Amino acid sequence: MENNEIMKRLLDDNVHGDNSTKFTWTRSKTKDSDTQVAKIRVVTAKYKVYIVLFLIFICILLFKYIPDIKKSYNLRKDSYNQVQTQLRSIQDEIKLAENDMQYLSEIESNEESLKTCLNNREKETCMSLPNNDNWMVWEWENKQYDFTVPLSYLQAHSLYNNKMPVDEKKVLKNLNEYLIKQDILWGSKARVWDILKISIWDPSSVKKGDNHFYSVPVKVTIEFTTIGDLTWFLYNVEKKMIDNWEDRILYKIQSVSYDIISNDEPQVTDISMLAYYYYDERFENKETDNNIESDQTQEDKAAEEQSKRSKK
Repeated sequence: MENNEIMKRLLDDNVHGDNSTKFTWTRSKTKDSDTQVAKIRVVTAKYKVYIVLFLIFICILLFKYIPDIKKSYNLRKDSYNQVQTQLRSIQDEIKLAENDMQYLSEIESNEESLKTCLNNREKETCMSLPNNDNWMVWEWENKQYDFTVPLSYLQAHSLYNNKMPVDEKKVLKNLNEYLIKQDILWGSKARVWDILKISIWDPSSVKKGDNHFYSVPVKVTIEFTTIGDLTWFLYNVEKKMIDNWEDRILYKIQSVSYDIISNDEPQVTDISMLAYYYYDERFENKETDNNIESDQTQEDKAAEEQSKRSKK
């Protein structure tokens, strides 16, 4: 009897022991699961904080750095556009300068023909000049030659003198040796009219800031026999070319005082002109060399003419 009770109790203890182990294992498993869930929640909260911080950083970039970047980009873009505009402008100026150089070269190559055309009024020689828009203009329904630019270019030379405001000797020679003759060629007929007075003023820049192109007021008083003589003199000033390029001066007549009613009587006439000249110290030596060559050419021509006269 007692043995049976002991055995029963042992059996009961075994049963209760197994259940206790099972219960302990279940509680341990539940506890681990709760720990993992807690860890997941912590990690999730941490990432949420990171995301919030990242969004705040993006907002700071948007409100602070992005506008600066955009502003810098716009400034660089404007600078690039300005450089491109300047480059196009320089290219246009280069093209214009090339066209001008081509035109000036064309003028120089036709200098003798132009001089013969104007001085001798030879129609055939005039017709042989270039037939393009640089030399011709429309007058009514016909195209006529316009020698204003070629003639001005070939007559504009330097009147600079380092000892005085302007080379007055050159002006006096131009007027007294050439323009008061009906034929302005060197060594030609005697003077037709007499110059009574010449006034030469100081030069001034044609355009403010331009230190290369100058104008000199020149006033001459000449006695003309008739209005035809006055017309001839004005034609010499505006339309004829002197052989020696060094003696040429570009004039623009400003005013002429002449009594038209008494046009058949000798009259003392005051003529106001502007003499234009170009000077650039960078080409001073070159111009001096050209002057020496021109003087030699002039001397050769004079010697040749003297030789012809002695043979006659």
